[in-house]
Amino acid sequence: MADIKNKIGKDKDNYRLGQILVQIGAITNENLKIALKIKESNKSKLLGQVLLEEKLCNENDIKSALHKQRGDTSIGQILLRSEIITEKQIEECLIEQEKTGDLLGFIFVNKGFCTADELIEALKIQQRDNRLGSLLLRENYITEQQLEEALLEQLKTNIMLGEILIRMNFINSDDLADILIFQSRINTEFPV
Repeated sequence: MADIKNKIGKDKDNYRLGQILVQIGAITNENLKIALKIKESNKSKLLGQVLLEEKLCNENDIKSALHKQRGDTSIGQILLRSEIITEKQIEECLIEQEKTGDLLGFIFVNKGFCTADELIEALKIQQRDNRLGSLLLRENYITEQQLEEALLEQLKTNIMLGEILIRMNFINSDDLADILIFQSRINTEFPV
């Protein structure tokens, strides 16, 4: 199990918003340290919110980093980077997912492309991708553009994402309830 954790978890910090902003050159390590220090004294603020308020980066930088974060934390990409599965296996499982609607991770395990333990470790890395916005996007309740707009609004207002999405008429309360039940199911079946 330790080998699996080491193999999959070796670059988990590279998926954090601040690290991605540094990687894409939007901020420096020093800017990130300043923002994290400010965030530490005001825990209710999101990192992106602090970076915008302190004018350490702009909205487009945040959008780019959030987009990269979503792509880099897909379960397939995590397992691929860990050399547990191949591109061809991902493609095969995505085709099956289209037909069945099953969760991709379940398909990987059922086909024997990865073990349940490997999937659980990858899901721990992907934990942020089981956030409300990512799930709504993945389940086609909203578009990427709608998610970006709502996340930027959240950075400005600190209102819960579900409430913002309803206020913006991107989803309704039934959609929110459905996805929260789905999120609970994922967290129950794959506790991290």
